[in-house]
Amino acid sequence: MDGNGDSVRYSLEEAAEKVGISKKSLDDYMLQLKLGRKYGFNFQENKDKNVGVLRTFIKERRKNEKGATGKPKKDKDDSTKLERILVPKKRTSKVKKEKKQA
Repeated sequence: MDGNGDSVRYSLEEAAEKVGISKKSLDDYMLQLKLGRKYGFNFQENKDKNVGVLRTFIKERRKNEKGATGKPKKDKDDSTKLERILVPKKRTSKVKKEKKQA
């Protein structure tokens, strides 16, 4: 805030210099805050804790959001599994491809 009570915007470099940390660290902290807000982290309840608590919260939420493969989790009754069993893949052999080319 400036002397008139208006907000002042700083570049990432200027802000990092003002608070005495590297630009990279400040950028990472800002990302953690953004993700914490996205995932519903209770900042008020955890205001006396370090950033590690926020990082752990985000990591857990992302882990729950995605499966072990890194893909979003699907419902157990997902029809794609059933479709893979019931609907065979179309297979083309090399012989058929060679005949088409000739």
